[in-house]
Amino acid sequence: MSMFSEWSKRQKVILIDGSMAVGLEEQGLDLNHRLWTAKAIVEAPHKIQAVHEAYFNAGANITITASYQASMIGFLELGYSEAESVHFLENTVALAQAARESSESNQEKWIAGSIGPYGAYLADGSEYRGNYNVSRNFLKEFHEERLQVLVKAQVDLLAIETIPDKTELLVLLELIKDFPEVPAWVSFTLKDEKHISDGTSLVEMQGLLEQQPQVLAYGINCVAPNLVEPALLTLKKQAKKPLVAYPNSGAIYNPVSKVWTETTHVHDVFTNQAKNWYAHGCTWIGGCCCTSSTEIDLLRETFPE
Repeated sequence: MSMFSEWSKRQKVILIDGSMAVGLEEQGLDLNHRLWTAKAIVEAPHKIQAVHEAYFNAGANITITASYQASMIGFLELGYSEAESVHFLENTVALAQAARESSESNQEKWIAGSIGPYGAYLADGSEYRGNYNVSRNFLKEFHEERLQVLVKAQVDLLAIETIPDKTELLVLLELIKDFPEVPAWVSFTLKDEKHISDGTSLVEMQGLLEQQPQVLAYGINCVAPNLVEPALLTLKKQAKKPLVAYPNSGAIYNPVSKVWTETTHVHDVFTNQAKNWYAHGCTWIGGCCCTSSTEIDLLRETFPE
């Protein structure tokens, strides 16, 4: 069993970091690009390290690598070589590791390799819809090399995140079996509180994940805060593993302009609402799009060590 797996069993609450995009934009990086945050891997890797470090200093136990929208096919299509593409993916891990070393806080710190969905590569909002109309073999090829690179670069665990599609999940669960020593969490986007984005029952997905020994926890991410508690109530009855929630701020995403709007009251979300999530069995908690180290600070105050 991995060191992270052993550690996680002893924790009351595990804090996940927040948005990579916000931290990069605060440093002046324009992310209106097909690679989104992965653009910084090429153009400004030091800014990625700074974001990771800020989250660790805010109290996060886990920082997620900037590989969410980074894929081999995405880099190759932009003219980079295969060797360059592999280097970019490896560097997402190295930057997080460097931030762990340079951060000043004293909580336990771990690095999760982000396995974002195929929809993130499409950069058209498909991670909130699913139903890609591509084959299982295609999805396997899309995810396989990135997964191999992140594991070889020695992430502590995998964040299989923002998954909208049942077929994609099944492919990923098969792929991680090749690395039985590496634990993972899985989190979905939602159509509503009872269905993931492609319309598949959330409880059906729960059944698959409860049976997968590598999956330590599961839940939802990048959903509006008002969906979190209803979805946790859907999962709570049959949950034997810890539940995960890291919602966005409540902003609405425009896939054309790549801009988020209409942010909700995030202070209440990451204090009072987070306490309700915990009461429903959610012990892995963080933020997603339009959240920052400020929200992780709030969570650390809400759930002191």
